[in-house]
Amino acid sequence: MLIWTIIQLAATIGTSIWMAANVQGLIDAAMRGEASLESLQTSFFLQSMLVGIVGAIVSTILYAAVQRAIIRPTEGGPGWLRLGMDEIRYFLLLVLYGIIFGVVIIVLGIFLGLFMAGAGAGGSTSMQLVLIILGFIACSYFGTKLSLSFPLTMKEQTFAIGDGWRLSDGRFWTLYAAYFIVFLVLLALGIATSFVTEPDYLSAAFRYGFNSPEADLASLAQFQKIAAGTIDAPIIIGWVLAGLQGAIGAAMLGGAAATAVQELTADEEGLSETFS
Repeated sequence: MLIWTIIQLAATIGTSIWMAANVQGLIDAAMRGEASLESLQTSFFLQSMLVGIVGAIVSTILYAAVQRAIIRPTEGGPGWLRLGMDEIRYFLLLVLYGIIFGVVIIVLGIFLGLFMAGAGAGGSTSMQLVLIILGFIACSYFGTKLSLSFPLTMKEQTFAIGDGWRLSDGRFWTLYAAYFIVFLVLLALGIATSFVTEPDYLSAAFRYGFNSPEADLASLAQFQKIAAGTIDAPIIIGWVLAGLQGAIGAAMLGGAAATAVQELTADEEGLSETFS
């Protein structure tokens, strides 16, 4: 846990400094009138995507280490960390599932736009709520059904999308309940961390809405402080808590899925040993 937390902490600090420099550069460019609003938004989106890819790589390495500790504990090493084919397969699976979920979100967005165009204010609000619920159900279902494919890919050392899906048959609600409990724990940790490190953002979000301009400005305040060279106690505490939260999340979610695969394939291992 200490090694995983240190890695997650380093990634958190690097991401914060990177985003702070990006935000400050965009603000300076906007003040000098060097770029249009559309180009600034595009630049910020691309930079955010790049940061997200780096974060996904770090998460891939951490989750693979957690599941390796359970599936192949004898390999040992510092934190069971590696950088090889297991991690490459994990990352490719993550990209594939990310594309699938992205397509689902786009399709839901298209349907939302069509329904909102033909409905009044009240109808569009209701339809938006319905589509959000349907999107949550779809993501929960497919996320749970596909979750075992990651540790099973680690165990079989080959892509196991279909096998992972079939392994969850008859155990969906048990898996979903376990993941939901972990989600609630991580959500509580995230909210507690935000109360300590970003009280202004939470205040603006609850008062004006999470997508409001006031909340957006409050969320950028921390990046502006970092860009100005101000690293105070709340920022440091936030980094440490974010690193710890990331390590706990990897251990709980990755560990739960890997443990499930180990137990659900125990009979198969026994049979293969008996007839070998």
